Amino acid sequence: MTEELNIRQTFSEFVHFNMRNKKLISIIILIGVVSVILFQNLKPSYYETKAICMSGISEYERLEQLEELSQRTAVDLINYLQINVSNKDYGQLSELLNLPKEMTEKIKHIEAEQLYQQDMNEKYYALNKFEVSLVVFDNTIIDDVQKGLVNYFKTNDFINKYHKNYIEGNKRLINEIDKEIAVLSEMRIEGAKNSLDLSSVNIISGKEDKTISNQIISLAQLKEEINTNISLLKPLFFVQDFAKTNKTERDILLWSILGAFLGYILSLIVSFIKELQ
Repeated sequence: MTEELNIRQTFSEFVHFNMRNKKLISIIILIGVVSVILFQNLKPSYYETKAICMSGISEYERLEQLEELSQRTAVDLINYLQINVSNKDYGQLSELLNLPKEMTEKIKHIEAEQLYQQDMNEKYYALNKFEVSLVVFDNTIIDDVQKGLVNYFKTNDFINKYHKNYIEGNKRLINEIDKEIAVLSEMRIEGAKNSLDLSSVNIISGKEDKTISNQIISLAQLKEEINTNISLLKPLFFVQDFAKTNKTERDILLWSILGAFLGYILSLIVSFIKELQ
């Protein structure tokens, strides 16, 4: 009971303290808020935008079977650029993106994040896409940054090495598929005459169907899939371009609240010192 009374008395004294000094407290809070607003308005405005990307790097590295690694290399490569931005190393950033230094100086932040999807069992698994967030001081450079990112991946020695091996390996596989299709086509002609037993024939597609016609179709589909992957699985391509935004961001509301809070704390200190005198 005594403790409850003490709490009430302390709270009552605190309220009266604020009422006695409400003019001074209000002035200091107002000064804090106005100062923050003026400061934020003097700072350069910035623009936030996002894009959805895919990369063939995981295929080049043969990591497609590891879901958690599906786009990690591509994500890490883009996040590496943020180190240059944070360190204001715009010269290095200019070389990597093949953009003028004056343009890279207008990049405030860049970050990539793996995208996930939740299944019916509430388990999350990695998609073959990732999101890139971009913050710039000039919205006219958004398209140039997008082209710069494509160039950054295209000219990366690590990616080029794996991409070259990926293309060459798939071309060899296509040649083998063409040979098997030719052999199976001949066997189909002969089989029509001699009723060959094809149960021991193994083909690249791994399909269980033992009819020659279906095996040829399976191989043709596999070949088409490989050709499609060669064509589409670039080091970096945009599923959804960066949105063209004209809305500026300043965080004025958040900083105003912070300014008001800090102003209030300062006003309490000043009021307390004033009453001690």
